[in-house]
Amino acid sequence: MAVRRRTIGVVETLDQRIVPAGGGSKQAVAAAVQNLGQANFGNLISALNNIGAQINNLNVLNNSNVPVTVSLVNVQDVLNGNNVNALNNVLNHSLNNVHILQDFLNNSLNNNTVQVIKDALNNNTIPIDIGQVAAINVNVLSGQVTVFTLPPVV
Repeated sequence: MAVRRRTIGVVETLDQRIVPAGGGSKQAVAAAVQNLGQANFGNLISALNNIGAQINNLNVLNNSNVPVTVSLVNVQDVLNGNNVNALNNVLNHSLNNVHILQDFLNNSLNNNTVQVIKDALNNNTIPIDIGQVAAINVNVLSGQVTVFTLPPVV
């Protein structure tokens, strides 16, 4: 499966596609996945600013016996009342790291935690491409992995 990358031009126009969700609609997901209302704008910005540490946390989680729970969070759902320009600035600053994360998710072998994430993305009511993953937040103690996703490129 090829990873569709977002170009700088697409990221610069995210403010036209990413708007706060009106009803905060969450997509239904598979059994191993939860959509938690706990993710917020600060969690997203923190995850974007710490992608390398989150990849390391995925590897730590993979080597533990902690069960993994994945939450898929649409970026639009955490934007309510927040500055879209601030998100775009962080995305533009972190674009290379976002690509590193997407490559890691796409190319990891023998990593059960990554497979659980891929299954959650693929089993979503509307499947989510790895190229839509913007950031992850990994709690190695609880096994909770929050995956922040962008809207599909149209």
